Amino acid sequence: MANLALVAFVALAAIVAFAEVSAYRTTIITTTTIEDNGLPPYVDGLPREVEDNPRERCRRQIQGQQLNHCHMHLITQQGRSSFDSTTLRMSQQDQHLQLCCDQLKQVNEQCQCEAIKKVVQQAAQMQQQQQGGQEQGSQQQVLRKAQMLPNQCKLQLQRCPL
Repeated sequence: MANLALVAFVALAAIVAFAEVSAYRTTIITTTTIEDNGLPPYVDGLPREVEDNPRERCRRQIQGQQLNHCHMHLITQQGRSSFDSTTLRMSQQDQHLQLCCDQLKQVNEQCQCEAIKKVVQQAAQMQQQQQGGQEQGSQQQVLRKAQMLPNQCKLQLQRCPL
């Protein structure tokens, strides 16, 4: 009988202890405040309307891209000199072309034509400053080289009117 009383007492103590422990609960309340400061909502650091405008999105992406090898590829002249010098120059041109292709492939497909146009524009401005706008043939060479870039770089770009 004493054993039964002891078991009943231990069971009752366990029930009371469990009830006491489960009576304490922690409630966490999280409050989120959305401020309307009159500015448009932003997506990836750009205002939503900029994100929705493909031309502006391309302009911003191209602005942040390095296209220096494309520029060098377009403005490097094919010279007529000794074999060694020509071979070296061709090697540099091939290197600039390969690196240019790598740079263009880093640009979103929808923006690649705009990137090529930007490089052509920069090359034309540079040539005009250096040559005083007298050399029309070198500008034509830049355009020819630029028109071949999508094919040479195997870009998905179908057409890029310059």
